Amino acid sequence: MNFRYHHLLLLSIIGISLLSNQSSFAQFQGNVYMPFQDAEVNQYGNNLLSAWCGGINSVQVNHADINNDGKKDVVLYDQNNEVIKTFINTGTAGQIKYAYDPKYEKNFPAVNYYLLLKDYNCDGIPDLYEKGLFGVAVHTGYYQNNELKFTFFKNLFFPGFNGPVNVYVQPNDIPSIVDIDKDGDLDIVSFDVLGLQPALYKNRRVEDGLPCDSIRMELFENCWGKFYQNLNRSVVMNVACKGVEGQHKKTRHTGNCILHLDIDGDDDFDLMGGNISFNDAQLCYNNGSDIINAEDTLYNKNGHQLQLPTWPAPSHWDIDNDGDHDLLFSSHSDNLSTANYNAIAFYKNLGTDMSPNFVFQHDTLLTPDMIDVGSFSYPTFFDYNKDGKPDLFIGTEGYLNNVTSQLQSKLAYYKNTSTAGNTSFELVNKDFLNISQKNYNGIFPTFGDMTGDGVDDLILGNANGSVAVYKNFAPTNAAMPNFLFFTDSINNVTVGNYSFPVVFDFNQDGKTDLLVGNQIGSLAYFQDTSTAVNQKKMALINDSIGNFIAGAPVNFHGYCAPFIGKVDNTQNVYLLIGNIDGTIQRFDENFKNNFGNFTRIDSNYSHIKTAARAVPAVADIDGDGFYEMVVGNKFGGLHYFKQVLTINAANYDVSKYSIAIYPNPSTGMISIYYKNPIENQVAALQIVDISGRLIYEEKFETASKTQFDISNLQTGLYHVGIEINGQRIWKKIIKN
Repeated sequence: MNFRYHHLLLLSIIGISLLSNQSSFAQFQGNVYMPFQDAEVNQYGNNLLSAWCGGINSVQVNHADINNDGKKDVVLYDQNNEVIKTFINTGTAGQIKYAYDPKYEKNFPAVNYYLLLKDYNCDGIPDLYEKGLFGVAVHTGYYQNNELKFTFFKNLFFPGFNGPVNVYVQPNDIPSIVDIDKDGDLDIVSFDVLGLQPALYKNRRVEDGLPCDSIRMELFENCWGKFYQNLNRSVVMNVACKGVEGQHKKTRHTGNCILHLDIDGDDDFDLMGGNISFNDAQLCYNNGSDIINAEDTLYNKNGHQLQLPTWPAPSHWDIDNDGDHDLLFSSHSDNLSTANYNAIAFYKNLGTDMSPNFVFQHDTLLTPDMIDVGSFSYPTFFDYNKDGKPDLFIGTEGYLNNVTSQLQSKLAYYKNTSTAGNTSFELVNKDFLNISQKNYNGIFPTFGDMTGDGVDDLILGNANGSVAVYKNFAPTNAAMPNFLFFTDSINNVTVGNYSFPVVFDFNQDGKTDLLVGNQIGSLAYFQDTSTAVNQKKMALINDSIGNFIAGAPVNFHGYCAPFIGKVDNTQNVYLLIGNIDGTIQRFDENFKNNFGNFTRIDSNYSHIKTAARAVPAVADIDGDGFYEMVVGNKFGGLHYFKQVLTINAANYDVSKYSIAIYPNPSTGMISIYYKNPIENQVAALQIVDISGRLIYEEKFETASKTQFDISNLQTGLYHVGIEINGQRIWKKIIKN
C-alpha cells in the first residue's frame, strides 16, 4: 500500500458510510463523454500541439523515448498532485516540438515524490526510479507494442550493522542518480534527514562483477563533497564527514532537489541544487577530487539569474534535439505563490556536453503550446460574435509574475471557428475587456441577464465571494454585445469565499435568478424579487439549495462549480456540479423550482476525473447535434470531451404523457396526438435545431391546440420538446 495516502483508505471507508445517509444516485448512463485531443486551437497564428493537456504548474521534467521511435519524448510528473503527462517528440534537430498524447500515461506505475528515467541495466531502455515506500524504488523499463512500460524490480537497500538499511531520500526531495565514479553503473546522492549533507550511495555492480541487470548498493560516504548547507544560500566547505558538531553547523529547512553535471568542462561532477527555502538555484563546483571548493550562490552569476517563486528543481536533458544537454528548472512547490505559467525555465546549451555554455532563453517551456491561464481555469460558453456558434471564455485565479510574486487575473476569449463535425477555436484576446486592470481576486465568468433588460450581461465571480457585472448595452441579444463595467458587487449577493455564479430562472417566473456555488461546496439561491423592468433586486432565499455538498466527505472544502444547460442529445436541462476532487455530479432536471432535495443521478458523471477543482462547461460546439464538454482545473488548462454515447430520448418519455407527432416527415403543419387521455394542461413546446439553438417556443393548452405550423423552418432534422406538468418529452422530426 502507498504509505503516503494509506490514511485516506480509512477516511474513504468512513465516507462510504456517510454517503449512505444521502439521497441515492446511479451511474445509469455510463461513458456519455470521452476525452479527445482533436479540437484545433489557433493561437497567434499557430495551432497548439498540446491544447487540451490540462495545463501545468509544478512538474518534474524527464526526457525518454516512450513510443520507441528513436526520439526522446517528454514525461512530466507533478508530485504534488501525482499526475503524469506524456508528450511525443515531433521536432527535428534544433526544434522544441512536443505534442500531448495521454495514451502512454497508463503505462506508468504509481509514483511517489519523484520520477527519474535512467537506464540502470545497460539495455538502452529507460528505467524508472521513484521513492516507493523506503527511499528508492526501481522499475525496469521494456517496450511492448512500441510503448514504454515498466515492471517492478526492487527497493534499494545496503548492508548495515543490524541488517539491510534503505537508501534514504527525504520525502519531497529529488536525489541525483548519476554514474558519479564513471565506472558504468548508476550511483545515488541524496541529502540526509536534516537536509545538512549529501550522502553517496555507491552502486557496486561493476566492482563486484555482477551482470548489467543487477544493482548492489553501499553507503560509500555520508558527506559527498565535504560540505554542509548553511542557513544562508552559501555552504560551509572543507568539512570532515564526522566530528563537525563544533563547527556551528546549522541546517536550513529540509527540502532539496539536486543534480550532478559537469558544468565547467573539467571532467568531474559539479552539484546544482534548489532548496525549499529559496527561489533561486545554487551551484557548487567540484575541485576534481569530489570536494566542493567554490560556489555560485545565485545561479547564474555570469548570465541570467534564475528566479522561480519557490523551490526550483533542476534537470539536464537535450530538450531541443541538437545533440547536447540543456539545463532546465521547474517549480517543485504547488500553491498560489508557485509558478503557474512561467513554470519551466530553459537554459540552452550553446556549447557542447564536454564544454557547456548554458544561456537563458525563456521560462515558458511547453506552456505556449497549451491552453493555460495560470492557476485554476474557469471556462464558459457564450456566442459573443453572434454567428450562431458558442465561443469559449476562460477565467482564472491569476497568472503569477515570478519577479513581483503578484497574481493577475484575466479573462481569455477564444472565437469558435468550428464547422460541422470539426471543432476549432482561435484566440482573440487573453485579456478580454482589459479586465485585468480591475485587479480582481480571481475571475469566474458566466453570462446572463443581471440588469433586468432581457439582454445577457457578463457576470464575474471571484475568490472574495462577491459577484461583479459588466452590463451589455446592446439593444437585443441578437446584436453584438457591448459590455461596460456596471458594478464590482451585486447588492446582497455574497457567499463567503469563492463565488461560482450561473444565471438561470430557477423559480420559473420568467425572470433570471442567480445560483452561486462556493468554497464550502454548497449552492446559494438568489431570487430576482424586482417588480419593475430594467431593475434587478436579488434576495438570498436559500444558502444551500438542494441540500447537497460538492466533493466527498474526505474533502474539507467542496468548491461547488455549477453548470446548468443541455448536456446530451435528449435536450434535457440538467445541473452539473464540478467538485474539488476533479469529478462532476449530475442532478436530474427536477432541480428547477425545487426547494427540497435535488435528485442526484450521477455522483461521477461519465466517469470524468480531472485534476482538482473541476469546472464543467457544455455546448454543441460544432453544430452536429451532439455535445462537447470542457473542464477546467487547478493547473489552469482545459480537458476536452466529446459525447460518444447517443442517449435514447425515448428513455425519458413519461408514459402518462406519451405522445406522437405526425406527419413525420412534414412540409408544413404537424399535429400532436396524446396516446393516453389527459386533463387540460398548460404545456410548452420548443423546437431546437441540431446545433442546440432554440428555433421556436410557445405555451399552449393541451385541450385547445394540437397543431403547429413549421413551414417557415428550413429543411432538416429538429428536436421537438413538449413539457407538461414539469415532465418533458422529446421527439425527432424531419422538415422536408
